[in-house]
Amino acid sequence: MPEKDSRIKHNLISSLVYQVVLISISFLLPRLYLENFGSEVNGVLSTIKQIFTYMCLLEAGVGLATTQALYKRIGENDYKSASAVLSATNTYYIKTGIVYSAIVLVIAVVYAYVIPTSIDSKVLFFIVILNAIPSLFSYFVQAKYRILMEVDGRKYVINNSETILQLASNVGKMLVLLLTDSLILIQLVYCVIALVQLGYLYFYAKRRYKWLDLKAKPDFEAIAQKNSVLVHQLSGMVFNNTDVILISFLCDFKAVSIYAIYNIFFSQVQNFITSVVSSFTFALGQMFHTDREKFDKLFNAYETFYIMTTCIIYTLMAVFLLPIIQIYTSGINDAEYTNVFLLLLFVIMNLIANAKLPANGIIEYSGDFKKTRSFAIWEMVINITVSVAAIMYMGICGAILGTIAALLYRGIMTIYYSNKKVLKRSQMCTYKILISNGAVFAIIMAVFFVDTFSNFSFLKLLLWGVVHSIWIAGLYLLVNFVFNRNAFKTIFELYRGKKNQ
Repeated sequence: MPEKDSRIKHNLISSLVYQVVLISISFLLPRLYLENFGSEVNGVLSTIKQIFTYMCLLEAGVGLATTQALYKRIGENDYKSASAVLSATNTYYIKTGIVYSAIVLVIAVVYAYVIPTSIDSKVLFFIVILNAIPSLFSYFVQAKYRILMEVDGRKYVINNSETILQLASNVGKMLVLLLTDSLILIQLVYCVIALVQLGYLYFYAKRRYKWLDLKAKPDFEAIAQKNSVLVHQLSGMVFNNTDVILISFLCDFKAVSIYAIYNIFFSQVQNFITSVVSSFTFALGQMFHTDREKFDKLFNAYETFYIMTTCIIYTLMAVFLLPIIQIYTSGINDAEYTNVFLLLLFVIMNLIANAKLPANGIIEYSGDFKKTRSFAIWEMVINITVSVAAIMYMGICGAILGTIAALLYRGIMTIYYSNKKVLKRSQMCTYKILISNGAVFAIIMAVFFVDTFSNFSFLKLLLWGVVHSIWIAGLYLLVNFVFNRNAFKTIFELYRGKKNQ
């Protein structure tokens, strides 16, 4: 247990460092793209990036199915069985890499020579190819080791290498942008450094897990749910990435650029939250299979604090983000980046998405992917149908409305299944948390609105941000302490137990 606690601490610290570095540097490149190339080119590059995110679906089902299959085996040190699972995973990854290569060539040709853009066709073709090379290396060589490291609680190794990758690649990209304006060279810098990082993780895992035998007889049965898992992952990808692609088809690339700028802020914040949470979810996943009584108690505390914390974060974004976007896009006049309604919809979408994530984790731990895949299918149908119709009438805001409609359905179904079918408890355990935090959000939005601090200078905004953040966070803490007191009691007991060890 002390070793597991140490890994959680290392994971958490490395996650915080990685996200601070990522957030600090990730806003510089889009601004440079806007200044050097304009909103249309930024929109084209954002669309290609989202398409490659979709391409991750090729391995998503196998990856998550492997993760779920390894929780129990690694938790019980059953290395022989774990080798059989990863041997099967390796077989699928090699097949996936071949399919991925073919699809990349098709995308490169279509975007370079079929869809009209202001970027030279040959340049765009090589940008797509260079985007794909690190993923190809991952499929054929490294991906299965990454899954094993995450399940084993060694996410901190991945985080540290990602931190160096982001620092080196972003500094390299910025230097290229400032010196040459070469889009190919920008992508080549990232490609080379990413390959170095993936190679490091490969050799680390080979040295750490000497017991791993990828030539073991593959246990395909252990990851038999990969297709059901893929449905869930596909739904998640539709939620995260459909908006950009639909906007690029139904609107234009300038609209994509506007959406992408707002999405930068929200995606970086969500990545930060996810990275911190993933530092200890491996322990929850193992505990679900080895100590259910302790898991049930800790999960209630985790759900309460996760929802409360994300509500605090996105409430502050609702109040203070618009003037930051105005400062960030100042001087860029080829598109209108101030959109009050779009910001509010982004906040609501992320609040709903985060509200269901703890409950969704229960489905992942239990492995009930097949039983719940209908939820994912209907979520996709609602998302795409409503988004297409709404975009036709409302533009980019319609894309968010479609996602919100789908999330409401998926959230209700996920909370029902995880509470009633898996945890065997009342749904009100979750809804009590959601209602109490939702009421606080409504009160704060009644006091402020998303444009209350519009056009404030950065220093003035910083001052008001510090003042109002204190009482907003305090109000959330007070309300949750009153209505969800058991969660605080569990945390206090856990803290006293650690202190007395």
